[in-house]
Amino acid sequence: MSGTDEACPKGWQLQRHPLAWNRRFDFADYGQTRRFLDLLTELSTVTGYYPSLNFARTHVVITVEFADDAVDAAGRDFAVAAGECAQRAQD
Repeated sequence: MSGTDEACPKGWQLQRHPLAWNRRFDFADYGQTRRFLDLLTELSTVTGYYPSLNFARTHVVITVEFADDAVDAAGRDFAVAAGECAQRAQD
């Protein structure tokens, strides 16, 4: 993918320099947050992709960074899958 193909998945915010996508996931309680973090750990183990994470008791902020100002499949796929993990954590 090229640097011009920067369209973020739904819910993500674009950062242009350096190119990255950011998203904050909010949860009702620590149990949901912990479940989400565990699901992200599983996802990273499977994909080999480890984004930047910041978290507190009821939220997690993920930053997916791209090298050379170009969106890559690994980052895009992780972003989409993270949204699915958030949904599972809240079930």
